[in-house]
Amino acid sequence: MRMFSAVIILFSLLSCTSANKKNSDDVTISGKIENIGVGEVVLEHYTGQYLDVVDTLTVNEDGSYFSTYKPYEPGYYRLNFYQTQFVNILFTGNPIVVNADGSNPTASFEILNSEEMTSLTELNSIMEKFQADAQQLNTEFGAASREKDDEKMEELRDKFIEMQASTNDLIKAKIREMGSSLAVLQAVNYIDKDQEFPFIDSIATVVNTEIPDYKIKRDFIEEIEKLRKLAVGSPAPDISLPDPDGNIVKLSSLKGSYVLIDFWASWCGPCRKENPNVVRLYQQYHDQGFEIFGVSLDRKAEDWVKAIKDDGLTWVQVSDLKYFESEAARDYNINAIPATILLDRDGNIIAKNLRGKMLEDKLAQLF
Repeated sequence: MRMFSAVIILFSLLSCTSANKKNSDDVTISGKIENIGVGEVVLEHYTGQYLDVVDTLTVNEDGSYFSTYKPYEPGYYRLNFYQTQFVNILFTGNPIVVNADGSNPTASFEILNSEEMTSLTELNSIMEKFQADAQQLNTEFGAASREKDDEKMEELRDKFIEMQASTNDLIKAKIREMGSSLAVLQAVNYIDKDQEFPFIDSIATVVNTEIPDYKIKRDFIEEIEKLRKLAVGSPAPDISLPDPDGNIVKLSSLKGSYVLIDFWASWCGPCRKENPNVVRLYQQYHDQGFEIFGVSLDRKAEDWVKAIKDDGLTWVQVSDLKYFESEAARDYNINAIPATILLDRDGNIIAKNLRGKMLEDKLAQLF
């Protein structure tokens, strides 16, 4: 069950910078903190891989605070309350009010005077309900699994798929309502961009036309362009890497067969757990024209080779032993494994991230 969140997760170093200012009006940031802590309250700006401290806020004895900041341009910011509570905000240049508890990382807060943040909060509520319902289904599924109640397990799988589709529709409807709001750039993180690429692409068209040339817009459009190259229906980028014997093997050499590109590693528990299922399906469909092109994100050759032998992986295996810096991982935007891409006989992408029963059902449909 893949979950998607619009919360920006960036673990990075803090650095104080002198921002390069465009001509823009001063903007006020104010609010009240219920529990005044020890330390500082600072406004931080997400800039690529870093969080830049752009202002330190003065907190009064009653917990109220007020700051005036001149933003370079709209972007993603964070209010850091005493290194204890962190509140992400989409700063558009309008005055904003953030009231926070300040006592712990999960404490309550509210953001006022921001239509963008109101929209994102509503989306977050939709996702929180979905996650709570999914957790309940997980609990029920675990009980059914222990009792070996296959009928109940299948019923719960179907219920989850239906619930996931319904939630997805709600999120897309909410995103459409946002129009050309800057909140759209963050809201799309609530859905699977691969599975929903036509929808995402339509949003990108609106964004590209109606939102000014801000950096957050350019980053979004750049991401969509990368996804377009890997969208279902697109030709799969070729991969050319060494096998365990040092021989260079190309993905394109397998054209004429249905090919599953399988990104995995010896250290990846879920990958190793899935391998028996992949072995079974390979044995079942290989003679009918099914091939697998395994791409390992290992660092050590000996670990990679041992895992191939231990798991009985008899198909093509390649790796440059560069972990997530692998050339193939970069070309395919692989940030987590296991990850799979299924190709048709002409080398075009027809499905992504199929595992377990989903992969079994897709192969049964093809063959």
